[in-house]
Amino acid sequence: MRPTASAWPHGPCPRRMSRGPRSAAPSSIACWSAAQTAPATVAAACSAWRYPACAASRRRRSTTAPATHNNFQYLPRMTMNHSIFRPFALAALLCASLCAVSLPAAANDPLLAGGDYSVLPLMERHGAVFSDRQGKPGDALKILRESGHNIARLRLYEGPGPGTGNEGWHWPAGSMDLPDLLKMARRSADLGMQIELTFHYSDFWTNSKTQIVPARWRAELDKLPDDNARFERLRGLVFERTREVMQALKAQGTTPQYVSVGNETEGGMLYPYGKLGGKTLDENWPRLGALFQAGYDGVKAVSPSSQVIIHLDDGGNVAKYRHYFDHLQKLGVKWDVIGASYYPFWTKRNVTQLTAFAREITRHYDRDLFVMEAGFNWSPTLPNGHAGQLADNGPYPAAMSSPEGQAAFIDELLGALRRTDRVLGVLYWDPVMIATPGTGWAVRDADGKPGENVVSNTTLFDFKGRALPVLDAWRKHTPAPRKD
Repeated sequence: MRPTASAWPHGPCPRRMSRGPRSAAPSSIACWSAAQTAPATVAAACSAWRYPACAASRRRRSTTAPATHNNFQYLPRMTMNHSIFRPFALAALLCASLCAVSLPAAANDPLLAGGDYSVLPLMERHGAVFSDRQGKPGDALKILRESGHNIARLRLYEGPGPGTGNEGWHWPAGSMDLPDLLKMARRSADLGMQIELTFHYSDFWTNSKTQIVPARWRAELDKLPDDNARFERLRGLVFERTREVMQALKAQGTTPQYVSVGNETEGGMLYPYGKLGGKTLDENWPRLGALFQAGYDGVKAVSPSSQVIIHLDDGGNVAKYRHYFDHLQKLGVKWDVIGASYYPFWTKRNVTQLTAFAREITRHYDRDLFVMEAGFNWSPTLPNGHAGQLADNGPYPAAMSSPEGQAAFIDELLGALRRTDRVLGVLYWDPVMIATPGTGWAVRDADGKPGENVVSNTTLFDFKGRALPVLDAWRKHTPAPRKD
């Protein structure tokens, strides 16, 4: 666990070194790196030097790009000229970093920062046990809320169960269906969280490769005489189901503030009707646009104030997003918020690149942006020694595949997003899918056995269910819930 400013009784920390080029305050990741190198010299350096307190460096809006792991380059620039000062310079950098990351965050528009808790009921049914940072067992959702999580992402599958998935695998029946969604929405709202609802319009995982029409819908479409008739009915089903689910949520007082029509739809959705790609399938843009519009209309028919999101993968890829949303604009499709997934493992981009992308995309389309998914591994392997889905953390050092490294990254991410105009928030995936017997990424149709849980090394709880240091980042960047 990183020490906080209150742990250093040696006077104020330096805001920056007097030597070397002027730079933004060192990032929490630079702080993490320095701490691995010379922790013993920090107290002496802080007590020996008297610099102004670094509180003044915390602005409501930064005029420089948020610092990232590239601040590793800052170390040699500061110390290369006088080797005798290197230990002290490094210590001063660490002290400055600690001060920068430990002070209360600047007063700012509240950042929505939470996670996708959709699998939590399934984990609980299989005996998963969660505990807080002190090891006290408790409700995972309450532990996260008390750490500052303020929004719940909840996914909806239409009718999961045997025979409804893909290539011999399915999602367990009774998990992430409408009754499950309603219960989780109630739990989340009772804790004072906002709600983001994601319609998958499928019975199974959806992404660029897999967007399978729900089995019940397929049975109805197959009875129709031709492709045009099937598409028109599909569009009607999207509207009707979206409206129905929104009405059910509204009826119990849990209307979602944000609604994503589809999940990672960069390749389209409801294949083959809304599938993109290739010379022929690019002609499906009007159909995809019509499906999005049906979802949008279904949301607004029940809750005009709910913000509708269109969500793609590969956050940071300006060209991909421009190509995609330019098409939707030309078609007159309506949406309120741009959603982006951001995993350093997949995108190979750092936080600075993400925020630069966010500024460009929000300016160009005059829309807010929500980071719909983000993840970072805290262990290079799963409990069994196998590589997880996020086998590494992309451009970040291998040594950051640790609880402390994950905490430094999330601290950096939340801080940077808070300083970036028109970014609404971020949702972590997956915070609660810990290693639990009987659970995995899917269930095999043939024998009912679960596949491997490939994300247990990226959660916000360790392999035994104990909360990780990363939760301290939420405490820093989001308001704590009131305890009346």
